[in-house]
Amino acid sequence: MKEFFKLNWLKITLVFVVIGLDLLTKEVFYGTDHTVLPYLIGIRSVSALNTGGAFSMFSDKTWLLILISVIFVVIIAIFDIMTKIKSKVYSVAIGFIVGGAIGNFIDRIFLGGVRDFIFFDFWKSFPTFNVADSFLFIGTILLVIYIIFIYKPKGKEK
Repeated sequence: MKEFFKLNWLKITLVFVVIGLDLLTKEVFYGTDHTVLPYLIGIRSVSALNTGGAFSMFSDKTWLLILISVIFVVIIAIFDIMTKIKSKVYSVAIGFIVGGAIGNFIDRIFLGGVRDFIFFDFWKSFPTFNVADSFLFIGTILLVIYIIFIYKPKGKEK
């Protein structure tokens, strides 16, 4: 058990930090209007929860999105446990992705949808999003960077 925490402390910590930041910002900012950086980014009051996924795909299919979230997090956890990758970039990516997925999962379970409130003032047609979505996006980019530039399959090390 000690080895598990030694290998995974960064991921576990980031998961809880991301969940905490996501839920805190949703409580503080959802339903308010603010301009954070004029003409760039703001916080918009949204009249209804987003009952869909990214870009409102699968709207009103909350049960399906909950199921997909659970399956996704379980698959990542199994993969992570089996591979025992020790890279910090990988650990940050996984912490961000799992934390973001759980943050939105909590909203779907307790509220029936996700609270979105951040928008790009300069890009009017871009969907409103939240902190969990941001961490999911950044974590995915980091994971792609890790896979393309850092990861070396066993037997292929130089």
